[in-house]
Amino acid sequence: MATALTTAQPPAGPLRPVGCHSQIALTHEQLAALVGTSRETCPKVLRDYADHGLLRLARGRITVLDPERLRDAAG
Repeated sequence: MATALTTAQPPAGPLRPVGCHSQIALTHEQLAALVGTSRETCPKVLRDYADHGLLRLARGRITVLDPERLRDAAG
């Protein structure tokens, strides 16, 4: 999922630069479909990344705080 968060570019252009961080404009359902997981799993993984300081989650927004560490977390 981490790689999809930092590199995927569907037609709507999910990565938007906001200040010095990228912001993702996709629903949990869209992200789950993008990475091939269930809708239920998506928020759990996102919360784990947020707990490690890689993302900031807000209603309707996911802000990528550390793209390099996020890519590393994906393995």
